[in-house]
Amino acid sequence: MAMEADVVRLTRHGLNLVFVAAVLTLAGCASSGAGRVPVGFASGGDCQSVRAELRKLDGAGVPGQIQSQQAGQRVSADVKARIDRYNNLLEQYLGNDCQLPPGH
Repeated sequence: MAMEADVVRLTRHGLNLVFVAAVLTLAGCASSGAGRVPVGFASGGDCQSVRAELRKLDGAGVPGQIQSQQAGQRVSADVKARIDRYNNLLEQYLGNDCQLPPGH
């Protein structure tokens, strides 16, 4: 019985150490000034213009075309160009934290 209590105590102590290490790691990441650097916008765009173009491509069915391509179906050069444009815009949108509220 005493040995079981020692195991439980050591397990709790180990879990506490893991929790403290995780909290310290997250705190260090949040306070470091070396966070993610924005990727910038091509041709003078901004979050709103990129979002507008992404919506236009969404309406044209590009996400479905991406799925088709990923499923191994052949796509035309025109469709490939739209997929590449969509991926580039998505990279700009996410890389500049446009999905976050202002002042994050």
